[in-house]
Amino acid sequence: MSDWPTNTIRVVLFDIDGTLIRAVRRPEYRGRIRDMLTRIFGTCGRIAEVDFAGKTDLAIYHEALRCEGITPATIRELVPALESAMIEILDDLSSTGEVFRVCAGVRELLDVLSGDARFVSSLLTGNLERLAGAKLQVAGIGHYFRNRGAFGSDAEERNHLPAIAARRIGEQIGRQLAPERFIIVGDTPRDIACARHFGARVIAVASGMFPAERLREHSPDALLGDLADTEELLSLLARI
Repeated sequence: MSDWPTNTIRVVLFDIDGTLIRAVRRPEYRGRIRDMLTRIFGTCGRIAEVDFAGKTDLAIYHEALRCEGITPATIRELVPALESAMIEILDDLSSTGEVFRVCAGVRELLDVLSGDARFVSSLLTGNLERLAGAKLQVAGIGHYFRNRGAFGSDAEERNHLPAIAARRIGEQIGRQLAPERFIIVGDTPRDIACARHFGARVIAVASGMFPAERLREHSPDALLGDLADTEELLSLLARI
């Protein structure tokens, strides 16, 4: 049994892209993804037409490649190769300049949460697991996430990820927590939908591609322009 105060703890599951970090060289990054898919699968399919927002990487690759007859099973088998290739792209890009910019207030919030026994910080992201870790390391905030959450390599449907994260967090703290003890923080309607599917609380943040009015249509428990006000956020996380 862990020393976590499980009678009061709240688990905060952060999305990555658009919530914690933003890509600085998006067109170049997307171009490298097309090249990578062509190298691994012999085609990039319709990747240029796929909307990435809020989807898992498995879903993105399936949507792009199914027109070429490439199955989800084939994509899953090649996840290690996809992760390695994406990490190589990040290493190469980061050697020539800034790749990601940390969103406003994120470092300050994560720093405070890491020292507050009421909260466990983890991830709920559509990124493949090794890619998620690499992105956060490049951005300089990877050390804040020692608890394993859920990733785009765990399931194609984002709605399945909160239950996976909850099971893993429960194993780490020595007790399974009810869905309402989880708070998902994300910047897309799919973040809100997956929280609702699981029964978690959800804070939507308009720091990504979706403006506040679009996010409000999906009725999150709270809606913020960004994560810049650490004091306000701590109060919100404690009472939501």
